[in-house]
Amino acid sequence: MRLSLRRRLQAGAAALTVTGGLLGGLATAPAASADTLPSFDFSACPALPSGADPAYAQCNVAVTTGGTMQLGSIKETISSPITLTYTTGFDPVTLEEYTIFGSFKASRFQVQPGLFGDPFVTAVYAQPQYAGGLNTDGGTLNLNLKVNVQNPLLGGKCYIGSNTKPIALHLTPGTTSPPPPNTPISGTPPEVVGTNPTVLKTTVVDNAFAVPKADGCGLDLGVENWAVNLYAGLPSAAGHNTAIFNQYVAYKTYTDLP
Repeated sequence: MRLSLRRRLQAGAAALTVTGGLLGGLATAPAASADTLPSFDFSACPALPSGADPAYAQCNVAVTTGGTMQLGSIKETISSPITLTYTTGFDPVTLEEYTIFGSFKASRFQVQPGLFGDPFVTAVYAQPQYAGGLNTDGGTLNLNLKVNVQNPLLGGKCYIGSNTKPIALHLTPGTTSPPPPNTPISGTPPEVVGTNPTVLKTTVVDNAFAVPKADGCGLDLGVENWAVNLYAGLPSAAGHNTAIFNQYVAYKTYTDLP
């Protein structure tokens, strides 16, 4: 039996948080919540494909407000919002589904304090960036990232991962199946915690991904790659890395957008 439009749109929102596209499960019923919700900016919603029906497409804004990222020997608590905007939709005739990337915004975080409290020359920062591959296939949110490692001595092109060799996350609200030494961890299914727009709360996880070695570090030529790789324990094989994202997700159909 085909899902109704309402159920398809709800499933699409759950896909963002991540239950597998428009074929995913539905969010749980609205719950009383004392959560302080983040603000949601729909200005980065991408344009729909030519001929797409706006009634069958929704823009999703996912704001990660907490959690952890462990890449090799670097483990950081997420304390600044990470915002992902994208669109999910389907053709009402063919039922073909699509996902369109809108934007990815993340602040840098400090991974090494500066000598004697110096926050500029000797401190090292890292900033996650989008590296392509966004989709909601297979019951997960598949998202490729790269990390810009920032320090004046490292140059401007020092990256862990790249568009061609990304950190490939497969985030799920379910339970992971990582190789050892990691053991399975679980996220939490989305629940409705706000209306107008609808806001979902969830935790999505992945601890089965690999992290490639750094490149381009030091005069933009890679002469300091070894130092970054030594400090960060890279490359880091699957089973040694973890992503836990505590998210709030708001969505609107394109007929509800300005």
